[in-house]
Amino acid sequence: MTELKDLKREHKRLENVTRKTTKKRLNDRASDSWKSLRELKKLKLKIKDKINQLKH
Repeated sequence: MTELKDLKREHKRLENVTRKTTKKRLNDRASDSWKSLRELKKLKLKIKDKINQLKH
């Protein structure tokens, strides 16, 4: 149960970071910002998959 809460907390944190990075990317169109945003989204999806596995 604690692991599930930790994963949810981490997912929420990554969601906030992703949202901020997306807003910043509207003005900064460099390839580095795109790569970091893509990596954030991949990490967020991995954590979401782990959460779903623990639920079932």
